[in-house]
Amino acid sequence: MAVTISIFRLNSLRRGLATIRKMNDSKIENIIKDGFVAYVPTAKGSMLGKTGMGFELQNVCFSYPGGEKTTPALSNISLDIKPGSLVVIVGENGGGKSTLIRILSRIYDPSSGEVLIDNRPSKEYQIDDLHRSSAILSQDSRIYPLSVRENIGLGHPDSYLDDAMIKQSAEEGGAAGFIGKLTKGYDTSVDPYTYVNHSNLKGKDHPLAKMAQDLRKTPDFSGGEKQRIVAARTFMRFKSGRISFVAVDEPSSALDAEGEYQLFQSLLANREGKTMVFVTHRFGHLTKVADQIICMKEGSVVETGSHPQLMAMNGEYAKLYNIQAKAFQDNAASM
Repeated sequence: MAVTISIFRLNSLRRGLATIRKMNDSKIENIIKDGFVAYVPTAKGSMLGKTGMGFELQNVCFSYPGGEKTTPALSNISLDIKPGSLVVIVGENGGGKSTLIRILSRIYDPSSGEVLIDNRPSKEYQIDDLHRSSAILSQDSRIYPLSVRENIGLGHPDSYLDDAMIKQSAEEGGAAGFIGKLTKGYDTSVDPYTYVNHSNLKGKDHPLAKMAQDLRKTPDFSGGEKQRIVAARTFMRFKSGRISFVAVDEPSSALDAEGEYQLFQSLLANREGKTMVFVTHRFGHLTKVADQIICMKEGSVVETGSHPQLMAMNGEYAKLYNIQAKAFQDNAASM
């Protein structure tokens, strides 16, 4: 039986590799060129007394390669993000918030303009070094056809056998509760075996029939549970001790307000030594405690400052904040 299960896992792996192969075979130019300088986080200069990436964007413009839009995704972005600071990016949908995160994370390079990281052009750094020093938590993050434990352990592969570290990360990511209710706990497989064809075994008293049926009983994780597993992986990544930049791009779309609040609190508890940049559509506690808020509209930065400063300006940020506050009050009044 163990051999048969291994075969099913091998088939799943083949499917994943086939997808990767198709991606590699596609004729898409890699516009990100590797640098020649090793990235070593600065030992001083952080607002918290320890390291954290510092950013300076100088007239940054960006258009997606092969995109149909004639207007750029980012237009003439110039701003500073201090090492160790907490930054929140807000704005209407399609305003360029996620694109800015991708530029900061060096998933893309600007079409024009310059990005400096710790006072050096980002293009000069070795990409692997930058990515090893970064953690990205987004709504696009995925879980993989592995066990729950392995999915979390991918955040810090060197310690994936450290049970205490895995469980602590799950607790921080808000996943420990539902994992504890699973029959096999952290050893529960996330692999969807539903593609296994065993129609010829139906109605037969065959040992493989029961095993095939059991394989179909893989838990159907909800969107919120998947996001919590991904969040746990991010907290596991923090434990590598290498992370100096954290990008959080609306990872809580399937969480309720309380779940999102708890996730953000856990992230903030791990803030020391890191620059954290959040993209969120919910105004609230995060904007109140942010060192800097960046308000975007149609690919441009229209306002920057703290929450009190931006509210006093009575501009785009104040408009969006007041709209959301009124909607919340109206909803509370109707309950």
